[in-house]
Amino acid sequence: MTRHGPSALLFATMYPQTVMSMMVLTPPVVAEQVTATYGLPAETAGLYAAVSYFFVAVGALSTASLISRVGPLRLSFACIVAGGLALAIFGLGSFAWVVLATVLMGLCYGPLTPASQQAIANADPIANIALFLSVRQTAVPLGGMLAGLIVPALVVRSNLETALLVLGLGVTLSGLLAGSLLGVVRHEPRAPRAPARAGFFAPLRLMLTHRSLLAISFASTVYGALQLVVSSLLVVFLMRELGRDLVTAGLMLGISQAAAVIGRIGWGLVADRVGRLRGTLGAIGLGMAGACTAAWLLTPASPDPVVALVAFLLGATTSGWNGVFLASLMQAVPTAQAGFVASGALLFSYLGIVLGPPLFGALAAFIGFPAAFLLLGVLAVGGTALCWLPPSPGAPRRQIVDI
Repeated sequence: MTRHGPSALLFATMYPQTVMSMMVLTPPVVAEQVTATYGLPAETAGLYAAVSYFFVAVGALSTASLISRVGPLRLSFACIVAGGLALAIFGLGSFAWVVLATVLMGLCYGPLTPASQQAIANADPIANIALFLSVRQTAVPLGGMLAGLIVPALVVRSNLETALLVLGLGVTLSGLLAGSLLGVVRHEPRAPRAPARAGFFAPLRLMLTHRSLLAISFASTVYGALQLVVSSLLVVFLMRELGRDLVTAGLMLGISQAAAVIGRIGWGLVADRVGRLRGTLGAIGLGMAGACTAAWLLTPASPDPVVALVAFLLGATTSGWNGVFLASLMQAVPTAQAGFVASGALLFSYLGIVLGPPLFGALAAFIGFPAAFLLLGVLAVGGTALCWLPPSPGAPRRQIVDI
């Protein structure tokens, strides 16, 4: 239990996620400059997300043992200190440093959500937990917004290497200062000992033996795929299929990203109000299916306000599920195992994030973007069905040991 209030805990869990999200999204924001500076083919930029999220998954798997040694909040601030150094390394001027920095940033990003889950679970009970976690998860789009606002301006005023060095070292300094000044971090109690004999793949093995957790984790694979498809390919769909210009398509993407923030908070409010987390998580899947069907119905003749409405619905549903999902995980297990379970479940989410955009792109090449969106809607209904499966008898709050 902690002496500090929910606001301090919210900041202490949001700040590392926001900053680390900004750093992980920095290379894609300046992808053209990166490939030109280091003499890389343009196609290399597409490999960044796959490599990065592979090591994000590795970092997430390592979280359980690190939490027990360091403490969840201390671990989170250590990650942004190391992540800032990694971003500075990115700007040292060779392909080898780029690869090393990508690996390190992925490893630093992976532990943040599981560590935050454990820190929140360790604190005094929070009445509106789904809303709290949903607000915390707005750190991800907020980090993306910061990357878009800060990084290009730094590059224009100096050069790529200097911009990355300044930003990386600035983040490292901020992490050291915030971690040492925040009382909720400085006075964090020692974390519970890790489960006995829990190996590196123990979180994944847990998912495979717990039917209820496995079901919503597979649902998160579908939801994660839809989230990245919308954020990465919406502009292409609007320009290629609907004939919109780049400015209009960019505006629609901005609407969808604003809706993502609204959706995360709104779905958290709904989940707390109705008191059924898995039920709400399934309802979000139905919302995704409806939004994808609406995208399928769009034509080049569709008025811009209608396209904007569809973009809003896509953003609010495909990016609105994260906080409710994390609250569902926290509800299913003992307090001491919240971070352990999150590290395993998020592997399924990351699988969808990595595979979703390339598979959707290949599908769109064969059957067209509208039909591909319709098929995504069908998959979203499948995610709903997984969320609404009845829980295993005796599964809720099961103690996780000796895995």
